[in-house]
Amino acid sequence: MNRTEELQARQASKPPAPRSARELLVAHTGANPYLGLEELERVGHERAQAEAVAYLLDQKRKSVLASICSELATVHAKEGLSETKLERLARSDLRYITHLEATADAIGNRERLNVSYWALSARLGWDERAISHLNALSRLDGR
Repeated sequence: MNRTEELQARQASKPPAPRSARELLVAHTGANPYLGLEELERVGHERAQAEAVAYLLDQKRKSVLASICSELATVHAKEGLSETKLERLARSDLRYITHLEATADAIGNRERLNVSYWALSARLGWDERAISHLNALSRLDGR
């Protein structure tokens, strides 16, 4: 076997070279940072929606309490209840408690999505550092 045949045989046994930079990154890092970016964008949108829901429910809390107080004042007009007593009755109303529970769930969902978002962001940062490291190593190897 001459040198040309030896090189051709060695080239045939090598896996095919990646055709794009994306394939090269996936081959060397074992993870696809582009899929990670898409997932980060999706979680970012969900995070923004969760933030909007939590904000809206928190802002509506006083309105819900006021409307329940108003209803109770109308119902108990003849009894002459104080505002403090009406507010205590309103705070114990099932509608207000349900609203508070929904607000707590929305805030919990917002915080879970914040954690997911920042975890994904950190993971992509590590992938970026790994890519930089691979670039530095390839320059040292003279490739």
